[in-house]
Order: sequence, then C-alpha cells, then structure tokens
Amino acid sequence: MRFARLPLMLASILLAVSCAKPPQAEIDAAKAAVTAAAKNADVVTYAPDSLRVAQEKIAALDEEIGAQGRRAAISRKYETAQRLAADAAAGAARTVADAGAAKEQVAKEAAALIEKVGASIPSFESKVWAARRVRGIRLDFAGLGRAAVEARAALADALKDLVAGAFAAAKAKATAVEDRLAEAEENVTAQIRVTRGR
Repeated sequence: MRFARLPLMLASILLAVSCAKPPQAEIDAAKAAVTAAAKNADVVTYAPDSLRVAQEKIAALDEEIGAQGRRAAISRKYETAQRLAADAAAGAARTVADAGAAKEQVAKEAAALIEKVGASIPSFESKVWAARRVRGIRLDFAGLGRAAVEARAALADALKDLVAGAFAAAKAKATAVEDRLAEAEENVTAQIRVTRGR
C-alpha cells in the first residue's frame, strides 16, 4: 500500500519543482517596459520620479529572483517575483502617462511665464527711466539697458523652444529671465531709496 502511493508522491514533488520556476515571460516584459520608458526623452525630462520607482521595482525583482534561486528547488516560490514584475510593468506604463500630463502642465506654465515676463519688461524699463531722474543716483544705466535687451532676446529663445515643443527648456529660460529682471529691479529700487534717504 505504501508503495502504491510512491508514484503519486513523486509526481507531486516533480510538479512542485517544475512549478517553482521564475515567471520569465512576465520578468522579460517588465524589464523591456522599464527599459523603453528609460529611453523615452519625455519620461526622463518630465517624470523622473515615476521612472525611478519603476526601476526600483526591477531592482527588487532581481533581488527576489536571486533570493529564490539560492533556495532549494522544492521550496522556491515566485509569487512575490510575479507581483513585482506586474508592478514594474504597470509602473513603466504610469511613467509615460505621468510624463504626458507633466509635459502638458509645463507647456502651460512656460507659455504663461513667457507672457508674464514679456509684459514686465516695459515696466522694468519705465522704472529705470524714472530712476534716471533721481538726482545723484548711482546706477549702471547702460547695463540696465542691456539687461532689458538681453531679456527680450532670451524670451525670444524661450518662445522658440516653446514652439518646438521643448517646454522644460522654455520654462527654464523664462524663469532665468524673470529672476535676472527681478534682481535688477530690486537693485534700482534699493538705490532710489538710498539716494532719496541721503
């Protein structure tokens, strides 16, 4: 009777061992999806955090596969690896969606910023012109004039980037112009205050 059960026990063991294989198709698909996301310029520019999370899932997956590989064949379980592969694949898809949403948001922000900074240049020039009338003021008016000219040129470059779809570059250039003008305007305001306070 005991020998009659032996083939059944052997078959169960063989089945358990054969089932204890890594889910290679899911692993390969997840790795391919994350690799493709990492090669997508929009993902790298607009969704680097989402990409990092997906890459961390792949690292955890590799670690889990290695840990299971060090166990005895009969005790290997790949449910966690299967879940990590599914999470990594979903994460890769999410990076593309996140990049699309972020890109659209940055495009709106860049366009609004270019318009706002462009509208602030005449105001800056008026402030510089008013400062010229303050007797005894010490300002580099030629430099301030150049600052306005350079601001217009940099905004024109930012607008070219915006039209070309390089939204992050457009926003960065417009932000730099805004910062330079704000600093120059603060300097003008401070010098007017100091001069009038003498």
